[in-house]
Amino acid sequence: MAIEKTSTANLGFQKANVSNTSATDLENLRVSQNGPNLVRALSNTSFIGLTGDFRFINGQLQSLAFQIVNMNENEARRVGFWTTYSTSKSSLAPAIWAGDLTSTPKGWEIPTNWKKLQIGVPVNGDDRDFSCNMTTVTGYCVDIFDAVVEALPYAMTYQYIPFAKPDGKSAGTYINDLVYQVYLKKYDGVVGDTTIIANRSKHVDFTLPYTESGVSMIVPIKDNRNKNAWVFLKSLTWDLWATTFCFFVFIGFVVWVIEHRINEDFRGPPSHQAGTSFCKDILKPKLSRIETESESYVDIASIGPRMRRSNLNIGR
Repeated sequence: MAIEKTSTANLGFQKANVSNTSATDLENLRVSQNGPNLVRALSNTSFIGLTGDFRFINGQLQSLAFQIVNMNENEARRVGFWTTYSTSKSSLAPAIWAGDLTSTPKGWEIPTNWKKLQIGVPVNGDDRDFSCNMTTVTGYCVDIFDAVVEALPYAMTYQYIPFAKPDGKSAGTYINDLVYQVYLKKYDGVVGDTTIIANRSKHVDFTLPYTESGVSMIVPIKDNRNKNAWVFLKSLTWDLWATTFCFFVFIGFVVWVIEHRINEDFRGPPSHQAGTSFCKDILKPKLSRIETESESYVDIASIGPRMRRSNLNIGR
């Protein structure tokens, strides 16, 4: 491709002008006159071939694969190769950071001694895991501390040390003795539900509280709930009362329409008819009679098919 771009009119070779008699036979080799043009053509040539992108930058062929090397003190450790087609680092070996750590340090303020902070935590009888006979460190305060350390712009290693005896019981009072151990430099800090009081502030420094400060009191209150026998009526709304009344009037009207033509008790002045329609002593027997007649109709309707089946059996 580069040769095609160069001119092919003059492909001659020029012999070097050698005046020194002590020259070697290499001086007798002829030099192509199109050399500079061919170099410029090769430098400007770029294409995508089977091995990837082919191009020259500053006279150097660009490599498609890079070897990643992990430098640790005076030792070089190969991590893997990375190409322009690489999309995942799962095939790469983990990098070893200063202090023989595989986790990436956060920020530039990396501790040099890598001493883990000893964080004391209070314990109670329920913190011991009987499956492994060890004291587990969990809780809301621990989660808050882990989240704060994770958000720091630098790496900080720490470990939780339960303030307990070998049998799992607390080594002292819940907070007072544990806070005093920080003053004695046995622990670097304490994580727990620690109340900030003046006596403890003489020995240690406290961080800002993560809960809202204030005063809370427990006081008795008077129960104003009504406890009479009619309290169940409070669940009945005015809409329910209105609906019940409308159905009551509708049922009385239906009974009056059915009975006023054949029953003399439903005749007379309008006030008498209205009272008779809604009177319980009159409605109860009338409704019972309607129910009895309905049952009679049902019995007759159910007897009819049986009589027809009997007639058919007799005819056979």
